[in-house]
Amino acid sequence: MTEESKEIPMPKAEAEQEPVSLTITDIAYCKQIIEIASKKGAFEAKELAIVGVTYNRISKWLEENQPTDAGETSTAQGETKDD
Repeated sequence: MTEESKEIPMPKAEAEQEPVSLTITDIAYCKQIIEIASKKGAFEAKELAIVGVTYNRISKWLEENQPTDAGETSTAQGETKDD
């Protein structure tokens, strides 16, 4: 059997996979990724509009969903505050 003909194992079916959850930190990392990629010139001119719109939406969402107290987390991501 050649290397080209080896079978690649298929990932689990969608129904079998664990649900994905995102946190405010994950969204903040996305914002940072856009900032870093932009500084390094990773986007072509024709892509800049959608990158900017996405960045602005992420920034606004983060502002609106910041915890009001240092120990409190947003329930928007399914997290709860444990007292």
